[in-house]
Amino acid sequence: MKKIIAAAVSAAIMCVQVSACASAGTADYSWAETEIEYCYDNGIMTGDDRGELDPGGTLTRAQMAKMLVESFDRSGTADSGTEQFSDVDPGDWYYDYALDIKQYMTEPGDEFNGGEAVTREEFAATLVRASGLTAANIRNSGILDENFEDASEVSSKYKTLLSIAVERAYFRGSDGYLRPKDALTRAEVCALIYRVIENNNGNLTLTWEDLGVKQSYTPLLGSSEVSLESAKAWAEARGAAQLFIDAADYYWQYGELTGIRADVLYAQAAKETGFGKYGGAVTADMNNFAGIKKYGATGDAKDDHESFATQEDGVRAHFNHMCAYVGLAPIGEVHGRYNSVVTMPWAGTVKNVEALGGKWCPDLYYGYAIVNNLMSGMKNY
Repeated sequence: MKKIIAAAVSAAIMCVQVSACASAGTADYSWAETEIEYCYDNGIMTGDDRGELDPGGTLTRAQMAKMLVESFDRSGTADSGTEQFSDVDPGDWYYDYALDIKQYMTEPGDEFNGGEAVTREEFAATLVRASGLTAANIRNSGILDENFEDASEVSSKYKTLLSIAVERAYFRGSDGYLRPKDALTRAEVCALIYRVIENNNGNLTLTWEDLGVKQSYTPLLGSSEVSLESAKAWAEARGAAQLFIDAADYYWQYGELTGIRADVLYAQAAKETGFGKYGGAVTADMNNFAGIKKYGATGDAKDDHESFATQEDGVRAHFNHMCAYVGLAPIGEVHGRYNSVVTMPWAGTVKNVEALGGKWCPDLYYGYAIVNNLMSGMKNY
């Protein structure tokens, strides 16, 4: 069995057994042992004629092309009319890879520059497109500006795709920085590719804690930190529909009854309904303030969502739905979707707003968006 071993001694040596050993300088790559072995075993990263993997080596554009094409089965997918780069010859080992990867690159020029180091932002953008996503898949356009001190350094042409990579936990910042212009090592690239492929295959579950953003833990339970009057004033200042402002009374009423923070759920309702203006599949007459779907519904049409007779019923359903998440008993008759949520293995364990990401909806940043974009404004109003 091939096994990659990384050890930090006087010099770290990485070996692929039954192959030659590759000196990795003084770095320790044990943190990426699984990912490197995965890429080696699947032909995504191969060594040279001596078997050297060079995990600490800087990733070049030619190497990026090979690794992404092999990772996502993009070989031979280039359009017949795709023009090859002027500086890539048929004799170059990466000729076919360069042709295949060109359609996933952002604004490729006439020259490929295969030996040039790839920046973190370029790789993230190309990774997103090669994995099958496009700019249209963006969920949180403000995620970079909200979390990283150097977000302004990200090239405009890469910003949307890099945002997609971050919001899906495919690409991470560190200590509040993205370092978009830095180069990547081959070991880091293995870790990123492994993360995407295994998540897409259902073998790796990424959560809100994997995002690499500024982490916070905002409790769902407890008393509201904002008064009812301040919440209404905030909603009015944000241009909320009158029906949304009126619903605040019910939110603070059921916050007292359940012990779930009214300010949190009111902020969530603002996100789900656009401050009561709706505009999506759910309409105002449905009194559905949380985008709650019917039991068993998998679509996103109007008929897939719950409809409640009154505003109070809709607000109570919102709190009951959250009761299933935090582990509290519901109030009164429950809606169908509640019965689905309480059967989830994580039911009753979600204690902070940020942990709603990936559970309430697929967006891992969902809870953070509520905290950063809505609650902060309500508290500071």
